[in-house]
Amino acid sequence: MPDVYQLNPNLTKTAAVQEWICQRIDWHIYQPNQRVPSVRKLAQLLDVSSFTISQAYEQLVATNVLIAKPSSGYYVRPQAMTSSPIESVVEKPVIDTRWLTQQVFSDIPRHRASGVGVLPNDWVRNDKMEWAIRQVTQQADSFIYDYGVIQGYLPLRQQLAQHLDTLGMQTSAKTIITTAGVSQAVTVVSQLLLQPGDTVMVDAPGWFWLSSCLQQQGFTVVAVERDHLGPDIEHMQKLFASHHPKLYLTNSVLHNPTSCNLHPARAHQVLNLIHEHDAYIFEDDLYAAFVPGGQALRYASLDQFERVFYATGFSKSMASGWRVGMLVSPERFIDGVLRMKTLSNMTTPEFGERVIHKLWTQGEYRRQLNKVQQHLYSAHQTLREALPNIGIEYPEHTQPGMFIWADTGQDTGQLALDAYQDGWLVAPGQLFYPDARASTHLRLNVGTTSSEFLAWLGRYLEERAQQTAKSDAR
Repeated sequence: MPDVYQLNPNLTKTAAVQEWICQRIDWHIYQPNQRVPSVRKLAQLLDVSSFTISQAYEQLVATNVLIAKPSSGYYVRPQAMTSSPIESVVEKPVIDTRWLTQQVFSDIPRHRASGVGVLPNDWVRNDKMEWAIRQVTQQADSFIYDYGVIQGYLPLRQQLAQHLDTLGMQTSAKTIITTAGVSQAVTVVSQLLLQPGDTVMVDAPGWFWLSSCLQQQGFTVVAVERDHLGPDIEHMQKLFASHHPKLYLTNSVLHNPTSCNLHPARAHQVLNLIHEHDAYIFEDDLYAAFVPGGQALRYASLDQFERVFYATGFSKSMASGWRVGMLVSPERFIDGVLRMKTLSNMTTPEFGERVIHKLWTQGEYRRQLNKVQQHLYSAHQTLREALPNIGIEYPEHTQPGMFIWADTGQDTGQLALDAYQDGWLVAPGQLFYPDARASTHLRLNVGTTSSEFLAWLGRYLEERAQQTAKSDAR
């Protein structure tokens, strides 16, 4: 199948061709000593001039990436020195968190990227954004030259406290801290409660970034099996008995990657175990805005912030680039959380927090959220009909969140590599388990899973099934 990767528009054509080649060497699409496409063939494939390809190849020879063999062509140097920060240590690309993260920030178009974790820009675009920025800019002289309040912009914290009250969570601005997204909140809480070597518990499947982040900090990560109701209680009991985790990090609402909500009975059972074993919960409620009316059960609404750290943010529903998150802490840990935030980056930028506050308090944001919820519902309905046409069952208990956890019946690690070579970015199931176990599941972003990708996936699954049938027949 043809490679449809598009050149990086932010580079010169020669530099973009070099990037294209280096990327494929990094992932061993072109192996050491293997011949890369001829100048003429690559020029046709990438729709550039032969002169551009020749220039790119010569520069790659000069930088020890390729070898030029007269009358033969260009070959990958056995120890090619590419610019990629990723070190390959096996004979095929390694599908891991680093792989997906690198590709998420590449220039692969959204309609070719069912594996990304953000919605299409036109779904979340707010018509008041420029107005809010102008409003804050007019006031910037009064705050922009100071560090600001370590705990965060007070009106924004007050707004969150009022919002949580409508969801059954009683708190106040003094227990709320702004963070650089939920990701910083995770780091702050884990560093406050844990020492290197301590054990933390996550969901399986669960948010892939989370496990890698915790392991990078030197923590031991164990995973509790999760179904559509929540974590498996018997498995959780065994993990507490054998590993004594001090912190459990989870989504309770529109869980990533399954888009399932927490069942009340499971929530009570989990909290009983948390109290029994003197542990804590980090509750990531990043997808809260996508629940109509916000009415869904959360650990924090049952626990009232005794043993629950609650985090939410605006990167999914408003603008990923603002990186504004909010953390609600049990009151006795506030000083510790503020100390950790101060040691990590002093304060979070008040400009972004003020813009978020302006937008949040405008009626346009609520109307825009209603539109996003309608988009999500329609996308789920479309996939509910389309997936069975390519042999994939729509998961029964899925709620209309960002994702679908789809069982393809095939190893999605290999599927991800094959998709990547054809210009598609997918999120294979193995990324969502700390032990990187083989999985037949894909996490599909309902906003970026195009009909073109489903057609590709259908053909791929059919071809694999035919190959398996032939192999069995032998």
